[in-house]
Amino acid sequence: MIFLMVIFTLLGIFAAQFGILPGGVIGQSGNITEYSLYLLLLIVGYDIGRDKDAVMRLITKDKFAFFVPFGTVIGTLIGGYIASLFINLSANDSLAVAAGFGWYSLSAVIITKMKSADLGSIAFLANVFRELLSILLIPIIAKRVGPYVSIVPGGATTMDTTLPIIEKYAGESAAIVAFAHGFILSALVPVIVPIFL
Repeated sequence: MIFLMVIFTLLGIFAAQFGILPGGVIGQSGNITEYSLYLLLLIVGYDIGRDKDAVMRLITKDKFAFFVPFGTVIGTLIGGYIASLFINLSANDSLAVAAGFGWYSLSAVIITKMKSADLGSIAFLANVFRELLSILLIPIIAKRVGPYVSIVPGGATTMDTTLPIIEKYAGESAAIVAFAHGFILSALVPVIVPIFL
């Protein structure tokens, strides 16, 4: 799956560089992406719903799994602070970028409005890179470390773009936790990012 994702990404870059795609498709690319994501989430939800015992297993056996979002928040902010020791950003700016939790569009807009376009651009690229890195790492972490640990790199994206990957490689129980994880982190982004600005 990862191989195919890389291939299609490269095909997209190639198509953009040589102007292969029709203008109508490019103009509707935002809508196509959005509705494709809805369809993907519908299929993931269907897969989760087919296992009627998944939620009950999660509550009875994996009740501590819901602590995963809190671990992600703490780990991400610690990582953001450590990064500030090695790059040319203040601790607060680095923490604000990290607090995007992978939601590059929202965090970049908040930071651009509240601080500067330069820092907003850094937030955008850093969180895009987090999402791309998550796509590559989730299957490896799920196999070698554990299903719930594989949720952490995805941050806020675990309720949408990285959810199908988590479901495929970490299982349906992990997908349920991942959705809750992404929902909580998405709700925290507009709250935590401004705290550091």
